[in-house]
Amino acid sequence: MRIVLTALLVSCSLFAHGNQDEQNTSSTADASSEVAPVEAVQEGEVTAEIIPASAEDIPALFQARIQEHSADEMLALLQRAEKIASGQDVYRTREPVMLVLSGDEIELFKRDNYRDNKALVDLAARLDAFNIIDVKVCRHWTGQRGIELTDLPPFIEGVSSADQESKRLESAGYAYF
Repeated sequence: MRIVLTALLVSCSLFAHGNQDEQNTSSTADASSEVAPVEAVQEGEVTAEIIPASAEDIPALFQARIQEHSADEMLALLQRAEKIASGQDVYRTREPVMLVLSGDEIELFKRDNYRDNKALVDLAARLDAFNIIDVKVCRHWTGQRGIELTDLPPFIEGVSSADQESKRLESAGYAYF
């Protein structure tokens, strides 16, 4: 919501600045058509109207954007996916949230590392069992590191390339969160 409000304020400011020369040269400019500057809105002299996004503006298919490739990030993404599926987030969906793993986070799911990452793996397994998430791993990445799909839990599927899979999901309408 803050992003929408900020975008509205910035566009109003740009519009007002762009039309400042026109308003200065035209003495017959109607005062009611002026756009309030950002400062007036911030100081409370003018209130901005908040227009809620329509259901058409909010995507219904989601894929996680994995950036840090860490256990903390994976836990946060899984918890967020659970909130999205349960309607406790600004985004909502009944389709599984896609997680395409392509880095060090894959090591977290190896059978050899289960004891250290039990809570994370169990959460992912539960969410997959309830069709809240769908986890895929890059076979190219795992192949380079000698990791077989059999080294990973059975709910994790392999894809030939994480980049290609992410692009395919994007073209299918999946938005990043």
